[in-house]
Amino acid sequence: MLSKINRLIDGFEQKNGFRPNLLYLNTSQLELLQEQLSEHDIAILSQLIGMDVVIVEGNLKPHVSWAQIHWKHSKTA
Repeated sequence: MLSKINRLIDGFEQKNGFRPNLLYLNTSQLELLQEQLSEHDIAILSQLIGMDVVIVEGNLKPHVSWAQIHWKHSKTA
C-alpha cells in the first residue's frame, strides 16, 4: 500500500508541480496502511505521510488530490 501511495504522490507532483495534501482510502486500505506503518492513530498517520486522510466508502482505488482547505482533526477527551 505504501509503495502505491508513493507512486500516486510522485505522479501527482510530476503532473501538477506540487505535492498533494489529501489521500483518499477506503477502510480496508486504511487498515493495511496502518499495519504497514505500525500506527493506528489517524492524526499521527497523517503526519507520517504528510497528507490528510479522507476515509471513503466503497471499492475505490486509492487516490490523492490537493485542496486549499484547512482540515480540523477532531480530538477526543
